[in-house]
Amino acid sequence: MERLSNHFTSIAAKQLTEVEVNPKKSNQHELQGVQKLREMLGSERRRVASTCIYLADEESDRLSQEGQLTWYDSRKGQPNRSAEYRLYYQSSNEPLRSASAGDTLVYAYRPDQTLLLVIIPRESQLQPALLWLFGLKKEPGTLLEIVDPEQIEVPLSLLNYIAEETGIAIYGTGSLEKDWTQLLLDRFGANFPTTRKLSSLALETLGDDLGPVEEPDTTLMALIEREEVLFKQLERYIVSEYLAENASGWSNDVDAFISFSLSVQNRRKSRAGHALENHLEWIFVKNNINFERGVKTEKNSKPDFLFPSQKAYRDDHFPDKNLRMLGVKTSCKDRWRQILNEAHRISPKHLLTLQPGISVHQLTEMKDAKVNLVIPTSIQRYYPANDTESLGRFIEIIKEGQDG
Repeated sequence: MERLSNHFTSIAAKQLTEVEVNPKKSNQHELQGVQKLREMLGSERRRVASTCIYLADEESDRLSQEGQLTWYDSRKGQPNRSAEYRLYYQSSNEPLRSASAGDTLVYAYRPDQTLLLVIIPRESQLQPALLWLFGLKKEPGTLLEIVDPEQIEVPLSLLNYIAEETGIAIYGTGSLEKDWTQLLLDRFGANFPTTRKLSSLALETLGDDLGPVEEPDTTLMALIEREEVLFKQLERYIVSEYLAENASGWSNDVDAFISFSLSVQNRRKSRAGHALENHLEWIFVKNNINFERGVKTEKNSKPDFLFPSQKAYRDDHFPDKNLRMLGVKTSCKDRWRQILNEAHRISPKHLLTLQPGISVHQLTEMKDAKVNLVIPTSIQRYYPANDTESLGRFIEIIKEGQDG
């Protein structure tokens, strides 16, 4: 688990109003109703280094801009009136210019005394996950809501997944975990192993602490967390060494820097999905379930897991009711629709995700498409009651079908 205060010393959020972002209502370019930010920013007029991000669902529509904000008391010099603090932004701030009334604005103050402003469009599919990321239990109102990051611990893997999915920089995650670097170097050297090998090491280091039959949901999260720690520690070592050797030359070769950066991001994204599948595969084996991973059903469609087998699926005499499939995605967005073209004989389809919360609109679409969500028990509280099945319950369903 990762304490949110390792990354943000203070967090606050509110719903933006017309007067803050609509130039037809006001041209002051000020964020208002922020009196409670005095604990974060102090009482003196100051310039605050900031990064402002507008997080649209589509990456091509997202905006990020660094700059300076001005924090000041608009009633300074008026001794008969109480202080009224405001946060001024320049008209050239594209993320805030793109915001609309009703969007959520998160203020996240970092340990380096820079301010991160995150704008979440009201209808965004990312909103539930982003609210979770900043410790918010629900969408805030127009009054500023304060979050104490000292009181919030979150799974390290989910913190990294959501941050990487949305492009929010989270530095030094897992730095307080047990240091496995020497074991990793002894086993793999200064090289990235295959995901399966790293998954095996995660299993090895947890050993007897796992209960794949008795507690499959807890076991899955423990394996994911351990592999995330192992990967981050190995990545930190390898990337640091590479930077020391190559960074000086990047001032003359920007393309090389961009290529390296993309390789780091792509490795993170591809590894996460494969790791999740590896740990599910091990849990299914331990539960004596018949299944195949990544086999074709129709044309080139390949469900992540098919139960009990490809042979059974292609046998017209095998009962449809005893066939099951499971798609696996660390986070959903619109990618959940991909499973609709897989395993046409199977309904409902099941989809396992680690995303902490999905919009009501998206949940409704899934229900209409007969897609049942499988969510580990520790994440289920971020979903409406009775809208998801646990991994343990999914395993029971599979066993009932295979025993029948």
